[in-house]
Amino acid sequence: MKVLIINTIEFSRINGITAVIMNYYRNMDKSNMQMDILALNEIEEEFQCEFQKHHSRVFVYERRKHPFRYCIQLEKLLKKQEYDVIHIHGNSAMMLPEVLIAKLAGVPIRIVHSHNTTCSHLFLHSLFYPVFKRLYTHGFACGQDAGKWLFRDQPFVEIKNGIELSQYAYAEESRAFYRQKINANGQKVIGHVGNFFEQKNHEFLIDMFAELIRRNHNYLLVLISDGKLMDHIKAKVHALHLDEYVIFLGKISNVYDYLQAMDIFVLPSLFEGLPLALIEAQASGLPCLVSDTVAAEVNLTHSIEYLSIQNIDSWVTTIERIAAEDLESNRSRRSMLWQKIIREAGYDMKENAEQMGKLYWTYYKEYKGK
Repeated sequence: MKVLIINTIEFSRINGITAVIMNYYRNMDKSNMQMDILALNEIEEEFQCEFQKHHSRVFVYERRKHPFRYCIQLEKLLKKQEYDVIHIHGNSAMMLPEVLIAKLAGVPIRIVHSHNTTCSHLFLHSLFYPVFKRLYTHGFACGQDAGKWLFRDQPFVEIKNGIELSQYAYAEESRAFYRQKINANGQKVIGHVGNFFEQKNHEFLIDMFAELIRRNHNYLLVLISDGKLMDHIKAKVHALHLDEYVIFLGKISNVYDYLQAMDIFVLPSLFEGLPLALIEAQASGLPCLVSDTVAAEVNLTHSIEYLSIQNIDSWVTTIERIAAEDLESNRSRRSMLWQKIIREAGYDMKENAEQMGKLYWTYYKEYKGK
């Protein structure tokens, strides 16, 4: 069986959809399966090496700058390679070019995978949707809300964004080591993981943190990832005289290690589907504060606090309240208990990858049996 995975979002080691794709890839049984990757941007060397190790071919076609050339390249690839399955990851009906070309090229199994509950191109989504919904053969979604957003009243399969739970188990030694690396000497560490795009709402996050520091200097803010707005946010941090309190870690592959160093995790996004970062933060035993636009189904441990992004003061006072508690003494127990809850809720990556592999084979055998 030949499978082509397409990521319609930037392929980056800190991008949530990329993280999910890589988790599936690493944990799926790929014997008797040729699995190739199509990305819209150059893939980092560490991923290239990993794909080569498993004999997966990587194709990089630029979609945004050269959309017509992209469509021609994709059609040629699909016709030449004769894939049995195309699995397209994205957020909206903007996946139309891929699924349409796959249909025209004769790919029998066309899976579209929803990873969010809205998108930033609502007009185009609405315009493309009537055609889009007729072209895919199977719908996957990371959660019920993401599935209902993209597939509406049509059936879909929920495949949860699992994680490798063992990596996120709390360890005091790791906490001490990584707090030392960020020079956290007694301060409470507020953490955030997310690309520097409008959706992640860094503007609000910095304004909120500035008010927190105005009241109490005993905090650090750790920001993990990068993106097109990173320089703008750095300039804002400098203008607000917060340089000594805000740490930009950029793209890192060991996010789980730095979660150990944090005391509180925040995610004031404008919108989210089922963010992997929140599953990871809960697995690490971290108290989480998120915007009330984030899907409620991510609150697996019933410990997440939802707040309005229209009210900075509510975020500041909630952080102050949590920071006043003894967060360390029972964190190991919290992490252990919450990991058990997360596993039982179906977010163990090994089980999720096995489920996806079985679905590929089921669809393939059904097609061959026709």
